[in-house]
Amino acid sequence: MYSRGTAEDQQLGYQHDVRWIPEGYAGAGNLTVFSNRNGPEGGQYSAVYEIAPPTDSEGNYIIPEEEAFGPAEPVWAYTATDPTSWLAPFISGASRLASGNTLVNSGPHGRFFEVTPDGEIIWEYRDPYSGDVRMPDGSPPHPVGEFPNAVFRATPVPADHPALSGRTLAPLNPQPAIPTPPLEEAEETEQEETEPDDEQQ
Repeated sequence: MYSRGTAEDQQLGYQHDVRWIPEGYAGAGNLTVFSNRNGPEGGQYSAVYEIAPPTDSEGNYIIPEEEAFGPAEPVWAYTATDPTSWLAPFISGASRLASGNTLVNSGPHGRFFEVTPDGEIIWEYRDPYSGDVRMPDGSPPHPVGEFPNAVFRATPVPADHPALSGRTLAPLNPQPAIPTPPLEEAEETEQEETEPDDEQQ
């Protein structure tokens, strides 16, 4: 895109949700980014990277006049054990938590999980809901048929956040109805759930 370096220098693909890591967090001042499609066609995979942009003594970013942008490699990365077993081809994101872990949103699948610096998933949640969201021209914002539970972004909100002060947080009662997929989709989903899903660093 920036006409710097060669195809071999490229480390990101269709990336989303770049964020600065806040002060007081592990890696403060670095950037986290969700890279949707790494690797060649037919072997693509998703990854989360922590990047420390090169800076000078005054903290200004170093942007070379002709060479490829740095850094040469990320500070930290998360992929599945078998990288090509995890592909979130669009939307998605990640953010560093106060604990030092990282919250990942595998957007197309409506899947959220927390991963440790060592790449261990300590919990995950799959969004069971979907909505009939439309663009101004009436079309869906993403391929709904294949990804009915897609979630654009997930942002952690700590329990002591000022916006929650004085508020009582309670689940909706009754809960929204969970859509039931057609029989053929349900059978495909059941088959996928029986396959191993071991993801870590």
